[in-house]
Amino acid sequence: MITCGAAAGVAAAFRSPVGGVLFALEEAASWWRSALLWRSFFTTAVVAIVLRAGIQFCSTGKCGLFGEGGLILYDVGSPQTEFSAGDIVAVIVLGTVAGILGSIYNFLVDKVVRTYSIINEKGPFFKIFLAVAISLLTSCCYYFLPWIANCIPCPTDSKVPCPSVDESGEYKIFQCPPGYYNDLASLFLNTNDDAIRNLFSPKITKEFHISSLFIFFATVYFLGILTYGIAVPSGLFIPVILAGAAYGRVVSRLFEPITQLDRGFFSLLGAASMLGGTMRMTVSICVILLELTNDLLLLPLVMLVLLISKSVADILQQRCL
Repeated sequence: MITCGAAAGVAAAFRSPVGGVLFALEEAASWWRSALLWRSFFTTAVVAIVLRAGIQFCSTGKCGLFGEGGLILYDVGSPQTEFSAGDIVAVIVLGTVAGILGSIYNFLVDKVVRTYSIINEKGPFFKIFLAVAISLLTSCCYYFLPWIANCIPCPTDSKVPCPSVDESGEYKIFQCPPGYYNDLASLFLNTNDDAIRNLFSPKITKEFHISSLFIFFATVYFLGILTYGIAVPSGLFIPVILAGAAYGRVVSRLFEPITQLDRGFFSLLGAASMLGGTMRMTVSICVILLELTNDLLLLPLVMLVLLISKSVADILQQRCL
């Protein structure tokens, strides 16, 4: 039941029924047999059917914000099918650095969780105080950091309103005059799903300044470490994807002279590499990302970056951490 539940949770959260089964096989199950395979597959199939029915029911607007999205969450465009030597070099560097970052991430999370366990054992008051303190820190970072970013003129060829007219969108006006937007606010003051969608989007190329991307990556990276272990329902999956997506965008800007890969594709590779470096999973993450984007052309480089980041993180943890 636990294995089937884990598979169902991943299938529902990431619209990835096959990825959910593989996640249960690779991570959740302590032992595996053929009967468990078809049971978990049946569970995720039911999840996919119910999810599809729910999306159709909510598509009329009856569910508010809960009705947004579809079975394909993120569009990264149609990446090229041929890769140059510069593309491969950039991807290798991306995976190597992500493996180092992932290993450090796990090392710091372990230290933080041990510290939080000592604090939480002192009683409910300390649990609440710790959760409130981290929440206030996160809120302050998310609200005040966009103030240091400069206002950027709206792109003239944008296919979406700029600045955004609703609570979620690519271009947040945030203290900017008409015709301008704040790129850092467009990342911080969005939902996690919308921020990931903006970073993965092939329609957004140079709208995010490299300094804003680095600030966003560093903030999400360290806040993810500090948040894990407090007395609230939270996890590592979405923060790691978000940090990895921003990291991929940073690398794409640094390697712009030698690679022609799309920045949205680089963002996806960054998310995959960070997941590989922290979660140390390969097959399930690869399939989950393919089901999220519905594009098999991503497969070769996603496999490469996952193998590199996982291998580097494993070696670093065994020898240094």
